[in-house]
Amino acid sequence: MSEIKTNYTKKGKPKMFLLFLFVTTFIWFISKFSREFTSNLEAEIHYINAPLGVIVSENNYDIVSFDFTTSGFYFLYYKINKPIITIDLLKYIKAGTSSFIISKSELKRTITSQLKNDIIVNNVSIEKMEVFLDKLKTKKVKVSLLENIKFKNGFNSIGQYKISPDSITISGPTKYLDTLTEIKTELLELTNVNENIVAIVNLNKSNNTSISYSEDTVKLDVIVKEFTQKSLLVPVVVNNLPSDLSIRLVPENVTIRFDVAMEDYNNIAAINFLLMCDFDKKNDQEDFMIPHLIKQPESIINLEIQENKINYLIFK
Repeated sequence: MSEIKTNYTKKGKPKMFLLFLFVTTFIWFISKFSREFTSNLEAEIHYINAPLGVIVSENNYDIVSFDFTTSGFYFLYYKINKPIITIDLLKYIKAGTSSFIISKSELKRTITSQLKNDIIVNNVSIEKMEVFLDKLKTKKVKVSLLENIKFKNGFNSIGQYKISPDSITISGPTKYLDTLTEIKTELLELTNVNENIVAIVNLNKSNNTSISYSEDTVKLDVIVKEFTQKSLLVPVVVNNLPSDLSIRLVPENVTIRFDVAMEDYNNIAAINFLLMCDFDKKNDQEDFMIPHLIKQPESIINLEIQENKINYLIFK
């Protein structure tokens, strides 16, 4: 029986010790942090309630430091949680002004009012806080696709790539927007493409947080077809030929080669093309003219004119 009691006593001693240690530590903590402490503290400055069409310039204060005196509990709280001091712009901005000044004493009052009670603020780091403003500008800019699209052999796109929307609205300080004329997308890389492309592409937005964008992405639509090569003999016509002059072209018909979607192969004929020489721009020394393609179907690509000079003979 005495042995059981001895074991119980031995087991109880560590528990009593831990309880005593906890109580002692708690009393020390209460005693330690009930006293006042003074230290230096940094706070972030946030500007709020900007009037319509006005923005805070980038070169303004975003940090303020000061000495603060408070009890240990609040001292510990603010050492762990960095405070944020807000500046209400509506309180200071007057119509037509591009800046305003907050005195050191006013800034001190603002900081004190936004911290917890029983905190004394001294030695504010900013002697005179001048806040600079900028006009907020809005403009529309074109969206440009940045791409590296490679098609499978025998396949290609028809017509232009369609981006929607093809332009977006951006807003920000005048000094930044005046230099922006377009916004590019992030690089879109596709390989071995053999079907229509429908993709959502991110805009490559500036890292400048002062600029806002009406869109983050755009939609890309590309029609892709299987192509084959076709050749046609197209007659050459002459423009600006004097009415009293008769000429003969050598050759009178020119071969053109192009790629066409297989489904349109039988729909493309010589009548769909207009190949013209301008007599006013002839080479008088060597008696030739340069043929130019004036009309062609939109659905063909990679067109080549096989003869780049058309000789002529004049009949009087």
